[in-house]
Amino acid sequence: MITLNGIKISDGVVIGRAYIFDKRTINIKKRSISDFEIENEVQKLKNAVIETEKYMVAVKAMSENDFSSSHKFIFDVYMMLLKDEALIGETEKYIREHLVNAEYALSVVSGNLMKMFGKSNDEYLKERKNDIKHIVKKLLNFMVDKGYQYACDINRDLIVIAHDLSPYEAAHLFKQNVKGFALDMGSKVSHTSIIIRALGVPAVVGIENATYSISDGDTVIIDGINGQVIVDPDEDTLSKYREKEERYLNFVSTLSQFKESDVYTKDGVGINLLANVEINDEIPLALEYGSQGVGLYRTEFFYLEKGDLPEDEQFKILKEAVELIQGKQLTVRTFDLGGEKLSNLLPHPDESNPAMGLRAIRYSLRFKEFFKKQMRAILRASAFGDVRIMFPMISGLEEIDKAKKLLEESKEELKKANIEFNENIKIGIMVELPSIALISNLAAQEVDFFSVGTNDLIQYTLGIDRNNEYVAYLYRPSHPAVLTLLRNIIESANKFEIDATVCGEMAGDPMYIPILLGLGYTNLSMSPSQLLKAKLLISQIDTTECKKLVSEMAVCKYARVAEEKLSGFVNQFAGNLFIN
Repeated sequence: MITLNGIKISDGVVIGRAYIFDKRTINIKKRSISDFEIENEVQKLKNAVIETEKYMVAVKAMSENDFSSSHKFIFDVYMMLLKDEALIGETEKYIREHLVNAEYALSVVSGNLMKMFGKSNDEYLKERKNDIKHIVKKLLNFMVDKGYQYACDINRDLIVIAHDLSPYEAAHLFKQNVKGFALDMGSKVSHTSIIIRALGVPAVVGIENATYSISDGDTVIIDGINGQVIVDPDEDTLSKYREKEERYLNFVSTLSQFKESDVYTKDGVGINLLANVEINDEIPLALEYGSQGVGLYRTEFFYLEKGDLPEDEQFKILKEAVELIQGKQLTVRTFDLGGEKLSNLLPHPDESNPAMGLRAIRYSLRFKEFFKKQMRAILRASAFGDVRIMFPMISGLEEIDKAKKLLEESKEELKKANIEFNENIKIGIMVELPSIALISNLAAQEVDFFSVGTNDLIQYTLGIDRNNEYVAYLYRPSHPAVLTLLRNIIESANKFEIDATVCGEMAGDPMYIPILLGLGYTNLSMSPSQLLKAKLLISQIDTTECKKLVSEMAVCKYARVAEEKLSGFVNQFAGNLFIN
């Protein structure tokens, strides 16, 4: 028996037989071509695009009933990649200019794109390189094999072990009654992981050596709760996991009662739960799970997919979001890209350290017309509902002043054009840098609300990259320095009577919600998939006890000791959330 550790991306426990999927690799060789062969190679590329599109349309239709509208956008992303000029158009250009075969040209162009995304410090953007890798693999399948087909002999109850899967492959395999997945590659935010979560299939990714350690036919346990894969378990382990599987199913049944209901702590404190979304298709799911609005609407997605959108197109997307949210709040975060050349339509200088460079509000303030175009679109959407505007990565009051000045200029431009908007739109900032957290008492007098981005706040406070395996252990949300900043922020917000919403991962993690409630936060914004778990936890705890916990943690000199107190508290009041 061996145990492999990875990243848990879909809860649940499942036991089955291993099926090793797609061991093949495609070796691409460069071949010089003559002028007479150019059109043949270009046509080969175009034929592969057509065949890949046909395949994806077929899988999407086959999976039509397996996904809510909140997840179907992922399939559309892959469709858009097949029309992407930076990928397909540039490959055709490369064939013509360098006189090489289509497979080689595609591998060069896609390699450059993946390298560009791989440099991003944003985990979500970094994962986009895998979208390109998946679509290129499928295109090459059609070029090299003239139509790669999946194995059709997958039997019911198998567990797929693979180096990597595309979202389409995951959906296709699910239709063949696969019970679970274990992948060498992957992260929490990859589109494959999002699709697997939507399917509700237990899965662990990022194992690195699953395909080397597991053979066809091995008995495998996928423990999606703890992020483990157990190979060839002994009888005692099998018995224990059969019981665990049953307890988990009972837990899932309990969660369903919290849909569409408001949530209160045991001592009657109402907690506002909001959703973090990236595209409009996610909003219906958030409402289905009882979200009281969108606490963080990321606008990077449509820039990433389409480049510099015209103002009217941005307005159209945002207006649709306002209509979907049905009168509830929609907090729109302005452009939070930069530091990497993510679109050939975005001007950007070369930087030696992009993570600390021209990003987010810094980028927006440098390219003012670009920024104002987005603000005008947000303002126009505000005429149709409760829209709020929020500026990311603010480090000091000067940036707030400059952003507000440009917002006022945008308002004046709309007035001159006789376009309606909410003159009193609420203005907020993302508190994610220690500098602004330390002077939050001053910032609170300049804005209407704070959005606390705990992911970056923790990283910048502790000076670590949580994606760096060598220092990830230092990423500790309960570190005394982090708790001090979080307390400072909420006290400033309360003193000047503005809202403070936590929208980082701490807000949706049942382990850390007691800390936030104990500090006094009552607005939490999280991924829609976390809403029901958060409701269950909140309904089981008392804010008085949470405050006592935080007081005890505050006097701990070491983060390790504080974490032990937190762990004891959560196990006492909400141990049923952690089925181990």
